[in-house]
Amino acid sequence: MARLGPLVFALATAVASLSTAASARAENEAPAEALFIEAKRLVAAGDYAAACPKFAESNRLDRAAGTMIHLADCYEKNHQLATAWATYREAASAAKNLGRLDWQRLALARAEALDTKVGRLTIEVTEPADKIEVRRDGVLVSSASWGTPLPLDAGRHTIEATAAGRQPFTTTVTTTDDGVVSRVTIPKLAVAPAEADTREVPAEKASIASSQASQSNQKTWGYVVGGVGLVGLAVGTVAGLVAIEKNADATRVCPNDGVCPSEAAIHDSDTAKTFGTISTIALVAGGAAVVTGLVLVLTSPSSPKHEAKLAPSIGPNTAALSLSGVF
Repeated sequence: MARLGPLVFALATAVASLSTAASARAENEAPAEALFIEAKRLVAAGDYAAACPKFAESNRLDRAAGTMIHLADCYEKNHQLATAWATYREAASAAKNLGRLDWQRLALARAEALDTKVGRLTIEVTEPADKIEVRRDGVLVSSASWGTPLPLDAGRHTIEATAAGRQPFTTTVTTTDDGVVSRVTIPKLAVAPAEADTREVPAEKASIASSQASQSNQKTWGYVVGGVGLVGLAVGTVAGLVAIEKNADATRVCPNDGVCPSEAAIHDSDTAKTFGTISTIALVAGGAAVVTGLVLVLTSPSSPKHEAKLAPSIGPNTAALSLSGVF
């Protein structure tokens, strides 16, 4: 009896497994049947694009040779000939396992009829790089499939090739039916530029550009400030000339420093003082601006290092501006 223990346990486990599988299948049969009926209704209405996914889901829930034959027929009417061809062959295998030779003969005959109509695609890799990966519509194509015309539904397809250290290759091809074999040749993948180069070169260019921009900005400000200074010198000069002229007019009328009875002479004297003050301020400010502009231009980043000191001085009757340093 001791020896019968493991055998009994194994039988119990098998029975439990079969019971679980049968229960799961029973749960799937109802939705699978509902999807199958709905798919047949859509086929009758000519809506194959909506019917095929329902046949496929019904077959996933409850795999059956009859459902696969209906699914393949739907694919064929929806102009997915390669998928229909493959599904007919799968249905023939399932029918053989069930002992339904009539279904098997039907599925094989339909597959054979499509064999010469199905479009095919050949992918060739001329010089494969190390660990190269080729994908068709995002699905990996093994190296064993390279160079072989493989059935493919008509339409636009994307072919990609990637490898470490290589630039990726991407192309598209439009396949057709009527037995046409399309071809895509993947060339030798170019070596990808080193990551260090892609980082350093732009950084170096950016540094040069930044330096040039800084130099240009400082020089521009130097020219602007210097130009303002020149305008100030011109204003100061004109104001000084006016002050000299008005002072001369007042002196002619009242040559002495005493009280002058002439209102015109008094007005000319006041005007001369006002313009004299304006002249002094404009000359000092203008001179300072000119020198500042000169310093900005001479000390721009591309120029040698310069040091400059600006020292304005204003007295009762004089105005001076001194510049010292190394240029």
